[in-house]
Amino acid sequence: MSKQNKSEFELIRKLINKLPATSPEVIMGAGDDAGVIKQSYGSYLLATTDSQVEGVHFLSQFTTPKDIGRKAVAVNASDIAAMGGIPTYCLVSLILQKTLQETYIDDLYDGIIEECKRYDIQIIGGNISKGRELVVDIFMLGQTTPSRLLLRKGAKPGDKILMTGSLGEAAAGLQLLLNPKLEIKAEDRKVLLSRQFTPTPRLEEARIITSKHRATSMIDISDGLGADLGHICESSKVGARIYEEKIPVKQVVCEVAEKLKKNAWKLAINGGEDYELLFTAPESEVAGIISAVKQGSGTDVSVIGKILPEEEGKWMVLKDGKTVPLPEKGW
Repeated sequence: MSKQNKSEFELIRKLINKLPATSPEVIMGAGDDAGVIKQSYGSYLLATTDSQVEGVHFLSQFTTPKDIGRKAVAVNASDIAAMGGIPTYCLVSLILQKTLQETYIDDLYDGIIEECKRYDIQIIGGNISKGRELVVDIFMLGQTTPSRLLLRKGAKPGDKILMTGSLGEAAAGLQLLLNPKLEIKAEDRKVLLSRQFTPTPRLEEARIITSKHRATSMIDISDGLGADLGHICESSKVGARIYEEKIPVKQVVCEVAEKLKKNAWKLAINGGEDYELLFTAPESEVAGIISAVKQGSGTDVSVIGKILPEEEGKWMVLKDGKTVPLPEKGW
């Protein structure tokens, strides 16, 4: 359940600007999905951290402790994937309320362990503290090579904007939680809630994109399509134009939005927590990327827009042909 907004992004930039210069072995410091450190043997160490906070990222009255644990691991693995890396190790820190039962804590940690096993990630330590709200904080390490590394910066005017999968299911799942009386097919409800509770990091898709084709930048869609495309534009010093009609949104998301009298594409663009990959690539590479990802992982890749020179701005073309500023806020 994403709560990012412009003021948060401004705070992040302010804090980053306070940091001293990094040493030469730091390829990328703060400001991307993960830090990148050059190793003595030539590969790159990736490091990322992401917290799941009760009331901000999940609602414990709707979510099982196992799913909370799984999601905490998955969102960090997604950051590693967005850098073209493979997750390897993690540290797990928990802030627990005094009132939590031991069985709840066991289930929470079992969810963390199960998700780590799924992606061959080893837990090598952590910490436990007491607090008012449940917080699961994962510090994750990964690895990649110079040829596979993708940053947010690197997009160039003329590049196509692509994304894996579809948008809006996680946001629609959240709406089902907040509107429990909303009638929807049981199978559709299960799918939408699973996208909200237990997202799947696109590790295989990232491996294919970085190993076989020449993408120029990449990020995972956690804050929302508009916000995360804005991150690429800011880091790459470029503009962008995307097309509403090209953004992949499943019919079930449109159905939920219609019943709630919401705009399905606004739900998809601003909702966040999809953890799809958003990336850019030269037009000459697009067909190869789409084919390779589909064949290798079964996941669809869509072209949703084009990178522009920075001075041309960031825009979205609506279905009726009207052009509006790119919405850059989280849900």
